[in-house]
Amino acid sequence: MTSFSDKLLAASEAAQSLVCVGLDVDPARMPGRVVRQDHHERGRHGGLGRHDERGWDDERAVIEFNRAIVDATVDLVCAYKPNMAFYEALGIPGLRALEATVAHIRDVAPDRVIIADAKRGDIGNTVDAYASALFEVWGFDAVTVNPWGGMDTVSAWLGRPEKGIFVWCRGSNPGASDIQELVTDGGEPVYMRLARDLSELPAQGNLGLVVGATAPEQLGAVRRVCPEAPILIPGVGAQGGDLEESVRNGVDRKGRMAIINSGRGIIYASSGLDYAEAARKAAGELRDGINDTLAGMGLGWG
Repeated sequence: MTSFSDKLLAASEAAQSLVCVGLDVDPARMPGRVVRQDHHERGRHGGLGRHDERGWDDERAVIEFNRAIVDATVDLVCAYKPNMAFYEALGIPGLRALEATVAHIRDVAPDRVIIADAKRGDIGNTVDAYASALFEVWGFDAVTVNPWGGMDTVSAWLGRPEKGIFVWCRGSNPGASDIQELVTDGGEPVYMRLARDLSELPAQGNLGLVVGATAPEQLGAVRRVCPEAPILIPGVGAQGGDLEESVRNGVDRKGRMAIINSGRGIIYASSGLDYAEAARKAAGELRDGINDTLAGMGLGWG
């Protein structure tokens, strides 16, 4: 059976890319749309009955928007990462749009990795239900996991070697240091203690970590503790993370096993009807920037 790490490596090699596009959709920001809130159209199935001047509802608009973004970037990236919250916020229509988005990625790029940014975490039997939903029902390749309930809430995810988990280790948000950098009795920050504990779990090529690009020194420290694990690196682009430092600190010794995510910086690169072309340009520039750094490290794709 192919492990998740093998699938990720194959996707990266196929596109010669470590880029992940975050599909964090917001109908109010979709280029070319004027959205108004029609409270009287709130459907009996839940969700907001928002329509623009062309009569497009959120479900159709999200599907078309995501398809255009995927089609424009598919040869430039190794992964896509829908954030579940943005689809859940639209109710049942949003979930149908997510289902159609995943199906479209599978149709046009079956070898690309699809990550559910869900940050799920709970006791074992609940994790089993989460895993069945995200992996078997939705068909995601990987999921982000919240570990702050303890190691048993992480280990319960590891029974599917072909499915990846990315444990939220050190966030990209400004307040991440409030808890994750508290110093333990042993004198090291909590996020480092977590990374060490994760490195000792019996994973089968399917255990990764999330470390933000906004904390490059912490990223390097985690990489040294987990030298072979996949690392998902959010925070490049709109959050201001340093790209070169993220690459140098985040990749493994072969220049792989890092997924550098950009969401708003790619999908909202233009506020006009050329949004797909602008997304392609932004994704290409991000891939080129990463690859230039890899080449400078002697770890290029050639």
